[in-house]
Amino acid sequence: MSVSRAEFEASWRAFDTSPAPVSGRPARLDVGGGVAEIAFEPRTGVRLGGLLELPRAVVTFSFDGVDRAAREALVARFDRAFQRGGG
Repeated sequence: MSVSRAEFEASWRAFDTSPAPVSGRPARLDVGGGVAEIAFEPRTGVRLGGLLELPRAVVTFSFDGVDRAAREALVARFDRAFQRGGG
């Protein structure tokens, strides 16, 4: 994702009331009788055209005992919470 730590935390609050994941410590969420883990690992930003620098992070989802419908619902909720305005 192209997101800074501060931006991720702000969007996380729209996604869930649990503490946001930090590097090396994923968030664990109870989902549909199973567990979802969401990890956040910051990466070095990338510079485009010498003028624009974009933050980067790797965000991964792991599911244990979560059925397909519950996984899809969680990812859709995450996508909605992390959408940004644009034109």
